[in-house]
Amino acid sequence: MKRLPFSLAIFYCLGIILVSSIKISFWFVLGSGVITFAAACLSFRNNRIFMVLVFLLAFILGGLNLKNSYIRHNCHINNFVRYKDNTIYNLSGFIDSDPEIKGKHTFFVFRTQGVQVDKLMWRCCGKVLVRMDFPQDLNYADNLILRGILLRPYGFSPGSRSYRDYLSRQGIYLVMPIKNSLQIIPQLNKGGSRLIIFSLWLRSRMEQVIKRYLADLPAGILSAMVLGQRRAIPWLVNNYMVKSGTVHILVVSGFNVGIVAFIVNLLLKIMRVRRKLRIILTIICLLIYCLITGASNPVIRATVMGVVFLLAHLLKRDADIYNCLACAALFILGLNPRQLFDVGFQLSFSSVLAIIYLYPKIKSFLCLDNCKAKALKFIYEGCLVSLCAWFGTMWIIAYNFRIVAPVTVLANILVVPLATLITLCGFSLVLCGSFSTFLGGVFSTTTAMLITLLLNINSAVIKIPFAYFYF
Repeated sequence: MKRLPFSLAIFYCLGIILVSSIKISFWFVLGSGVITFAAACLSFRNNRIFMVLVFLLAFILGGLNLKNSYIRHNCHINNFVRYKDNTIYNLSGFIDSDPEIKGKHTFFVFRTQGVQVDKLMWRCCGKVLVRMDFPQDLNYADNLILRGILLRPYGFSPGSRSYRDYLSRQGIYLVMPIKNSLQIIPQLNKGGSRLIIFSLWLRSRMEQVIKRYLADLPAGILSAMVLGQRRAIPWLVNNYMVKSGTVHILVVSGFNVGIVAFIVNLLLKIMRVRRKLRIILTIICLLIYCLITGASNPVIRATVMGVVFLLAHLLKRDADIYNCLACAALFILGLNPRQLFDVGFQLSFSSVLAIIYLYPKIKSFLCLDNCKAKALKFIYEGCLVSLCAWFGTMWIIAYNFRIVAPVTVLANILVVPLATLITLCGFSLVLCGSFSTFLGGVFSTTTAMLITLLLNINSAVIKIPFAYFYF
């Protein structure tokens, strides 16, 4: 089958959905998988029966992986904590995320390696969300001993939108509030990944370049569009973009990954690097960029798709976009099947799927290829892509956020080309501003003007009657 990975990904997702909605034993699912695998091996020569069993096995594996994701190791930190427990715990481990400041609090994920209660000590594993009520200079991979109580996150709303479920999808079941610096004891050694440490250092340097040349508001928006850092975006700007359906431009996605691949490949080509080595180095740069931007679902999807395309080019094979999308989905869901219920995952994949499926069909139906005016054809195609993306995501947005924005199609036609120019100028600013003050000033001025224009257009379109409505 030409699109076997895509079909397998669909059955894999269906297995996750079914097992999440019914109560079924892990051992029953495992036994079904073993029997199906054995039957598939025995029927290898019968192509039809074999393919049916392969799809069934993908279906079972999806459910089995979901069941397995709920099973925690005996030494998991969650097993040492009782419900409504006020015991003081001493946790040893390292910071497993880049600390993020939200209002008066600083949050980071702490990967535990040991726990002490009174005079008893145990080795443990698992992650804890730490909330500090004071500023302190902490970084990824810092080894610490934390002293405090452990709380279970509250579920403020039912279903998949609750904060507790959001954290559990990341493997976090406990929160430790830190009130003062006496609860933190720094250690000398470091933990974590050296590659992530390098990626975060590189991101910090890039943010410094952006802040050096731009004011706070445009710097925050550009950091979100180029580096995936949204913490400096004002609530009002984010709210306006939600209403116009253009908030997706503040998320690093496939377009950014494509720009990085293009720039790296172009520079290596100018340096006369051989084709195979050029592709390998481009893949390495894409992986580093994925880490720099926080490895969110849209970035992972775009990175995996980009890597598959590059590998196909390296092997001189044609890459099918449906199979590339399936490989990205299987990669993410293989690591964490509960990401299927994450809104970001659903929006990322549904928008791409809607574009690659609906766009060619509607374009062929409207006979846009017969249009000889290039400018008019460009506008038509832009409208069509925006319409397909909106149609693919409006149902998810309406269900989760209770908002429908018909103005989204018009807003994206006006905003997306500007966002493209801003992203290109942003990358140019980061690259050139590091060694040339003149070029940094040129690109920063252009970027600031484009961001101002983007914000003004966004504010104007949401004032159109019936541009959006809540329900």
